[in-house]
Amino acid sequence: MTVFQYGVRVAASRPRDALVAPLVRGTCTDAVVESGPATRRVLVYFDREATSLPAAVVTSVLDLEDSGLDCLAVGPDDDLVTLDVIAPRLGLSPGAVGDGPVFDGAVPAVECGGFRVFRWSDVVAWLRSAPGPAAREPAPAWPPVFAALNLALRLRRLIRADPGLVAAVRDLLGS
Repeated sequence: MTVFQYGVRVAASRPRDALVAPLVRGTCTDAVVESGPATRRVLVYFDREATSLPAAVVTSVLDLEDSGLDCLAVGPDDDLVTLDVIAPRLGLSPGAVGDGPVFDGAVPAVECGGFRVFRWSDVVAWLRSAPGPAAREPAPAWPPVFAALNLALRLRRLIRADPGLVAAVRDLLGS
């Protein structure tokens, strides 16, 4: 089994304390709740052990729903990345990335636990604006599994709003 890290955005229909209580008592003891009162943004971050990323995400969504929460979207852990995360997204080794000009001050970084930490959004912005051969389009920050699971979550909400869509969706997916 592997531990997968990702976040689930939930509807912010309750105060933060009311969100945390069922998670701690329930099956989401591997979750951390982050909320911003100004944006009413609530993210539940997981470090979940599972056989695959889809299995981890599905079980956490079902656990959150069992706690009475409405799951809206899923995504990678967050925008903060290390060289070990950046390298595969650029198709390079961590050593090659660390030796490059991107990480010699062109992209802001902070030290955290002995690692340089970057904002992926800053890395992407620099790559897109870099002159000459350094300019490149990075690989998507999110594995395709998140796009598929987010489509499934949206589809579930639409079907719940109009149960008559079930047969049409089943027909389309079956072809």
